[in-house]
Amino acid sequence: MEPQVTHPFRSQHARSRRSTAGRTRRFPARAASRFTSLAVLCLLAAAGTPHGAVAGPVSVNPGLDLEVRQDQLPNTNSSDEGWIARLSPRLALARMGVGNSLEIMGVRSFDSNQRVSGPVWVGDEAAMRFIASPAPHSYLSANAGYVSSRDPLENKAAIPVTFSESAISTGGANLELWRLETRYDVRSHTYESPGHLDGLSQNWEATAIPFRRPDTQGTLSARGRDVRIDHGPVLNTTALTAGMRRTHFAGLSSEIEVGAAATRDPVHTTNSWDLAVVAGATAERGALRQPFDLRFRFMREVATTGFAEASVPARRRRFAVRWEQDLGAEGGRFHDATLSKYLTFEARDTLMSAYVLTVEGSFGQTRSFFQNSSWLRTNRVWASLSRSVLPWLWAGLDYSFVNQDGDPSAPSWEFQRNRVGLRLTMGAQ
Repeated sequence: MEPQVTHPFRSQHARSRRSTAGRTRRFPARAASRFTSLAVLCLLAAAGTPHGAVAGPVSVNPGLDLEVRQDQLPNTNSSDEGWIARLSPRLALARMGVGNSLEIMGVRSFDSNQRVSGPVWVGDEAAMRFIASPAPHSYLSANAGYVSSRDPLENKAAIPVTFSESAISTGGANLELWRLETRYDVRSHTYESPGHLDGLSQNWEATAIPFRRPDTQGTLSARGRDVRIDHGPVLNTTALTAGMRRTHFAGLSSEIEVGAAATRDPVHTTNSWDLAVVAGATAERGALRQPFDLRFRFMREVATTGFAEASVPARRRRFAVRWEQDLGAEGGRFHDATLSKYLTFEARDTLMSAYVLTVEGSFGQTRSFFQNSSWLRTNRVWASLSRSVLPWLWAGLDYSFVNQDGDPSAPSWEFQRNRVGLRLTMGAQ
């Protein structure tokens, strides 16, 4: 039986210091209201920008992907699965103004093979990003994303492979003013199978800046986390911290905050207090004589979360690596909050001015936060070699691999598959 899985589509704020997270097909009532508030926030922000700021032209970019692929499962021949054809129409809309931009994209995929008369729906992707800077010291961004798919190899997100149809949605908003900064993120993973539990995690943060100098800022922050499984709360944290941000010189900045965090566990009816520490730094390429951009931010309270990343952006190539640890709600077979660790990498290079080689991968571990269970390991690798045939037409050779180790408590989670495909992409890249 073909496994069914859904994957998150991550979108990031262009200037935000943190990544976002989000939601799904069957929205819980409270989550749906919060997701709707994000859309309302985008409309209010657009309405509040100066007249003419969004008066730029609308760019419409339709496209179409045609792919023929072959999958290979463990202990089988590559011809056992047969060839599968995929058709993926897509549409992207963009509107640029003075200090304002809005981007929307959507993709729907259909498969057809010798076992199933097609085309048959296999997945959807959608994303929205809004950015506005209506004044010199104000910045607003909001984003939303949705991914639903039955194909475990199509997903390039760092999540475990699941075996029931599900959907993941993400949303976030970020506001930066001269004396105040706020952020809100939400991620929801909803499953159609009655044997799997829905997961919802929300994070918020508000920072006041009472003291501000050109190279130093004094901060007072409050942040919280709400984790729910099947609409019921399983973990809630609230932290208050005070600290300082400093720009040491051009290209190098750091931040440090110290305070206390309260954690409430409604399932086990326990409450606790922990020391809260936030530490981060950003070093642009060359600031410390290093050949890459470096950035990290860690938060310690009931658990240590955060990320560290290094990247080498260039016009014809890009190299990036990121390590991340997150406390949230994956849901599915996990009945409480989950702790996830992921190492992701991306390498992209242009060869001989016509070919583009891309290699991406993720190596992840996920386990229950409250129970001392085994880590569920999920490894993914993607590689592609593309060539521009015409200004509007690209041809590519793709390879995908995913491997997931089960554990004694969930041996059915074991999964492995290889894929090779030929692809034609028409329209804007």
